[in-house]
Amino acid sequence: MRRTPRILLTLALLLGLVPNAVSANAEWAIEGAGDITSINSSEDGSRLAVGAHGSKAIVYDREGQPLYEKQTKNVVTDVKLLNDGTLLVASDDRHLYAYDSAGGTRWDVDMKRQVKSVSASEDGSVIAVVVQRSNDLLFVDGQTGETTGTAAIGTVMKTVRVSGNGEWIVAATADQFLHLVDKDGQVVRKFGAGGQIASIAVTDDGETAVGTNANEVELFDSEGKKAASFGTRDSVSAVAFSKDGKLLGAADLSGNFYIFDRSGKKLWEAKEGRAGRAVEFAPDGKTLYAGTDDGRILTLDVGSAVKDAESEARMKAILWSALAVVVLAAIALLLLYMKKRGKLGIFRDIWRAKWIYLGLAPSFLLIFVFLYFPAFSGLFHSLYKWQPGGTTTFIGLDNFKRMIHDPYVTKGFGNLLILIVTGLIKTIIPPLIVAELIYHLCGKKLQYGFRTAFTASMVIPAVAGLLIWQNFYDPNMGLFNNFLQLIGLGSWAHGWLGDPKTALWALIFIGFPFVGILQLLVFYAGLLAIPGELTESAKMDGANLSRIIRSIHLPMLSGQFKFLIILALIGIIQDFNGIMIVTGGGPMDSTYVPALQMYYAATKFSDLGYASALGVSMFAVILVITVINMKFIKSADD
Repeated sequence: MRRTPRILLTLALLLGLVPNAVSANAEWAIEGAGDITSINSSEDGSRLAVGAHGSKAIVYDREGQPLYEKQTKNVVTDVKLLNDGTLLVASDDRHLYAYDSAGGTRWDVDMKRQVKSVSASEDGSVIAVVVQRSNDLLFVDGQTGETTGTAAIGTVMKTVRVSGNGEWIVAATADQFLHLVDKDGQVVRKFGAGGQIASIAVTDDGETAVGTNANEVELFDSEGKKAASFGTRDSVSAVAFSKDGKLLGAADLSGNFYIFDRSGKKLWEAKEGRAGRAVEFAPDGKTLYAGTDDGRILTLDVGSAVKDAESEARMKAILWSALAVVVLAAIALLLLYMKKRGKLGIFRDIWRAKWIYLGLAPSFLLIFVFLYFPAFSGLFHSLYKWQPGGTTTFIGLDNFKRMIHDPYVTKGFGNLLILIVTGLIKTIIPPLIVAELIYHLCGKKLQYGFRTAFTASMVIPAVAGLLIWQNFYDPNMGLFNNFLQLIGLGSWAHGWLGDPKTALWALIFIGFPFVGILQLLVFYAGLLAIPGELTESAKMDGANLSRIIRSIHLPMLSGQFKFLIILALIGIIQDFNGIMIVTGGGPMDSTYVPALQMYYAATKFSDLGYASALGVSMFAVILVITVINMKFIKSADD
C-alpha cells in the first residue's frame, strides 16, 4: 500500500517524458541569393531545385552538390522539377524557362507579364502558370512553352499548385479565396481562407493546405470543407505536403519550422533564427528541406520526429493502461484492507447521506478542475520545456536555473521584498488604528455610521481605483503635481510613474491612507470579541488607554494578525494586476515583480514551462513564509 502512491506518481511523470526529436544533417548557403523563394524536389529525390530572390535557380544532387545554376534577369519566383529532369523556372523578368537535365535551355517564353508562380504534375502533362495582375490561369505546353488554354478565375491570383498526379489544381487569389480547378480547366470549387494567403499545397486526393497571415495553416478536403487548422507563432510563409499526404510542413516569418500530421497534432517544431521562406519534403518523407531569408538551405531529418511521435503514442497508451491497472489494484487493496478492519460500513453511511454528497459533488469537481488540477499541472510542467501544441521536453531543473540568471526575475524579487515590507505595514497599522478609533467612539450609532462610511468605498471597482490613481500621478494634469505647485514645491513636480527612481514608490503610495476594508472589519470584530471584564479590570488597576491596547488588545488580536499577514503575503506575492495596469512593469524594469514575469512568459512568449517554474517558486516562497508565520505568531487559542 505504501508503494502505490509512488508508482502512480512515477507513471504520471513518465506520460510526458518522450520528446520528439529532429536533427539537421546539413545546411548550405547560396552566395548572393537573398530570400529563398521556392524549393522543389524531384519525384525520385535525386535532385533538388532552389529558386532565390537574387535571380538564381540552382539544381543540387541528393548530397547537396550543385549540378548547374541559371541566372535570370529578375527575381526567381518559382521552380518545378519534372520526372524527365526538366526544370521549370518562373521569374519576374516576365519569362518562363525550361531547362533539360544537363542545364541546357529547352525553351524560353516571354509571358509579357511578371510570372508569379508555376506548378506542374510530375510527368509535365499539366503545367499551370500565374502571371502578374491576371484573372486567368494559364496552361502551357511542356514541350514548347506555348499557352494551350486558360481557366477564368475572375480575380487576381497570387499562386498556383498542381497535384503530383495532375488531377487537382488550386489557385489562390488576393481576396483570400481558393479556386479548385480540374485538369480540363473548369473551376469546380471555390472556398475562403481565414486570412491573406501566402502559400498553398495540394495532395493527389485534392486536399488543400493554406498558410495565412493569421498565424494559421488551414486544411481543406476536396469538397472545400475545412477539415483542420494548425496554429503557428507568426504569419505562415510556406506550406508543403509529404508525397503520401500524411505529413504537412510549414514555415513562418519568425524562423519557426513545423511538422503536423493529418489530425492537426504538431509533431515537431524548431526555430532557426531567420525568417522561413520555403519548405519541401523529400519523396520518402524523412527529410524536410527548409529555405530562409538569408539564402540558406537546411536539410532536417524529420524521420526521427515521426518515429518518436509514433513511439510516444504507443508509450502513452501502455502507460495509461498500466496506470489504470495500478489504480484498480490500489482500489482493490484498499477495499481488502477496509474489510479486514471492519471499515466497509462507511459506504453504507455514505449511501444514507447520498443526496448530501451528490449536492457537494459539483463544488468538489469545480474545485478540482479549476484549482487543484492547474496547480499539479504547473508543478509537473515546471520540469519541462512546454509550449502548447508543440513538443514537451523534460529538462529537469533547467527552468529554475534559468530564473537565477533572468535579470527581470532577480530585479523582480528585489522589488517584491520592498512591496512585502511596505505591504505588511499598510495591511496592519492603518486598519488597526482606525479600528481602535471606531471601537472607542461613544455611542453605537456613531460607530455604525463610521463603519458604514468606510465600507461604502467597497463599491468602487479596483480597476477604476487604479485608473484614478494613474491620473492622479499624471505629469501634466495630475492632482499631485498641481498640489505641489500650489504649495510652492513646483520644482518637485515630474512624471512619478515615468521615473525609474520613483515609479515603485508611487505604486506603493496608491491607496493612501491604506485603510483596507477587510482588514478594518477583521480587527474591529476582534476588538468586539474581547471580553469587557478584562478592560474593566485593567481600568480598576489604573491602566490607561495605551496600556490597555498594548497589554490586552494586541495580544488578544494575535489570531487576526496571523490571518491578515498570511492573506497579505499571498496577495502581495501573487498580485501583478495593479502593476500591469499602471506601469506594465516599467519604466525599464523598475516595477517588475516575478508574478508579472510569469504572466508575460505565459501570454507573450508562450513559454509555459518557465511560467510554471516561476509559479512554483512563488508558491514555495509563500509556503515558507506561511510556515514561519504559523510557527512564531501565536493566537489566543494556541
